[in-house]
Formats: sequence, structure tokens, C-alpha cells
Amino acid sequence: MSRIPQITIPLDSNCRIVEIKESGIVLIEKSTNVMSHPNRKPSSSKVEKTLLKSKFCHEQECYLWMNEKGVEEKLHLCHRLDSATSGLIVGCLDHDLAKIIRKKFANREVSKSYLAITSGFLAVTRGTWKDPLIEKRIQGKLRVQKGGNQIAVTKFRKIRSASGKMNLELLELVPVTGKTHQLRVQCMFRKVPIVGDKTYGDFATNRKVQKSTKIKRLCLHSSKINFETIFNGNRISVNAECPIPRQMGRLLI
Repeated sequence: MSRIPQITIPLDSNCRIVEIKESGIVLIEKSTNVMSHPNRKPSSSKVEKTLLKSKFCHEQECYLWMNEKGVEEKLHLCHRLDSATSGLIVGCLDHDLAKIIRKKFANREVSKSYLAITSGFLAVTRGTWKDPLIEKRIQGKLRVQKGGNQIAVTKFRKIRSASGKMNLELLELVPVTGKTHQLRVQCMFRKVPIVGDKTYGDFATNRKVQKSTKIKRLCLHSSKINFETIFNGNRISVNAECPIPRQMGRLLI
């Protein structure tokens, strides 16, 4: 008989638990504009919205809080999503298992799939993108451009085109590598920027979408995560899926 951990996790009100596994793996759907964890030096100008409403230890990479019995609980982050990106994020209640899962993410042994709504027309329905990407600091802000010898690889598939006049499409994006801003930049290179992207997007289209729908978010969503590992002699399989958010879905009608 499975023993699912009984725990109350102080999530941000816009996030939700997808599943808590017997192993202590916690699958969470993160909302857009929520940070995976707080910055080391919080901004004094605005309140940071983070995955959990609790303290965060950067050294241990975990959230900490006291439960109703006065006992300290911990949720260890296994990876991160940009604050603007919504979707699946993996945490773990067990410190040792979290270290194993983090290593799998670092070694690209985790299959991840994203849904993106883009503007423009992609001529082919599926394939693989390969681009050399380099990170630069421009006026103190991180930007990714074409160049260098680090190759970003992404598999793509066109799922559907939206009705209406805004020329939007829904793509599935599967990153083979894990470069900063990889999906956003590679879409921009193909002239199909992700809707709502404030850095690499088509700003005229973004304004048009916001004006007609009131939707202001980055339309990028972590939809699937799959991996297997062995812990304490037991095989653990994670096959998680998180459907497209309602706001994004409205753009496809």
C-alpha cells in the first residue's frame, strides 16, 4: 500500500500541487510571474512573488517552514523555471533524492516539453533547430545572441494554427540542450517569436494581443517532464503532464 506523504505546503495562491509521490517527489504547476525562488539580494522596490510563501535557503536550495506541530519542513528545488514561464517544476521532500534528481537535470537525463504560442508562420511542421548561442551583458541586462561555439538544440512540432487575424500558432518545443533563454531566442531567429516575450518578441504583436484579449503573459508553458531514477533500491518513474493554461488557450480560439 502506497504511503503518500501527508504535508501542507505553503504554496503561492496562484500555484498548485499536481502530485506528491510516495518517494517524496512533489510536482507543482507554477504560475507565470512567480519566481522559482527569491533572489539572494531581494529588490527593495517591489515584493517578490515566489513558489512558496516561506523562507528559502540558497545554500541548501530549499524552502523551509514550520508545520502545525512546530516541526520544520523542507522542500528542495530540483530545477528552476524563469519567472515568466509557467508550468511543471519538480521539488522533493528528501534531501538525498533531490541531489540525485538535480544531477539528472544537469546531465540532460530529464525529458522536458514546452508549449509555446508564437506569432508568424512556420513553414515546416516539425524538425530540429541548431544555433550557436552566446550570452552577453547589455546595459547590465543579460541577453542571448547568435555566436560562440555553444550549440543550442531544440526539437519542434507545430500542433495547430489559431483562427482569427493575429496569425498565431501553437508549437511543442523539446529542448535537447539547456541554454539560457534558448527557446525564446530560437523562436525569434525563425521569425516566430513567442507571444508576450518582452525581450525577444514582436512588440507590435504583443501590444495587439494585449489590447484585444487583455492577456499580458509570456506564452511559454512547461507541459511535460519525464525521467526515471533509482533510490534506496526502488525504481522511481516520473511521467508528469500539465495542460495548457486557460489564458493561453483563449488565444487559440
